[in-house]
Amino acid sequence: MGKAMQKQLAWSTDMDLALLREVVRVEPYDGEYGTLTARWKAIASSLLTLFECEIPYRSARDHYESMVEAFKSTDKAQRLWGTGSDEEVTEQVQLLQDLVDRRAATDEAKKSKKDKEQKKRDSLESTGSQLCLEAEQRVVKRQRSVSSVTTKKEDPDAVAQDLLEFEKKKHSDDHMYRMERLEFEKEEQKLRLAQMAENTKRNDQLERLLLEMGKLIQVVADKAKY
Repeated sequence: MGKAMQKQLAWSTDMDLALLREVVRVEPYDGEYGTLTARWKAIASSLLTLFECEIPYRSARDHYESMVEAFKSTDKAQRLWGTGSDEEVTEQVQLLQDLVDRRAATDEAKKSKKDKEQKKRDSLESTGSQLCLEAEQRVVKRQRSVSSVTTKKEDPDAVAQDLLEFEKKKHSDDHMYRMERLEFEKEEQKLRLAQMAENTKRNDQLERLLLEMGKLIQVVADKAKY
């Protein structure tokens, strides 16, 4: 039975091309977290319709990954040794190159977005640390000033007024930091809500696609009986 299953899952050139075309169409790696499995199931359903051969979505995914890795290795060797020519650029090669480029662009965009968010967090943390440092420096300066005032026996009311101004300034700095932090958290929450809405929309679309695929497969199966 194991050999029969292996024979059933033997990939032909036509199946390879169909798989690559479906990956280009569905773009499984361009979706948000949580949609990857549904996208590969949609690809597997399309292959079932085309070849009337049931292919588990994991097998389709693993075969695609092996094709990409083989392509990258071959491409690297050709660049290293200066081999290859335009005549060798088949549709499969073009599709693989396109998919590799798309994946790299998607990964770079995600990394850039993540770095940007991290820089914003670091900036807020740095602002908070700077405000704390300035407050500490003002405390030290004020303590020295109070000590000097005490020595010179200046007006106590003036000392109290200075301390009051210091506390007001410290409160203002703390408030500014809290407001910046709150604004950043609001932006993050809006972004998360937008991503959740987009994920829900994409999942609904994929579910409808899978439902239509199931209906089409049933029609093909019914026709094959007659």
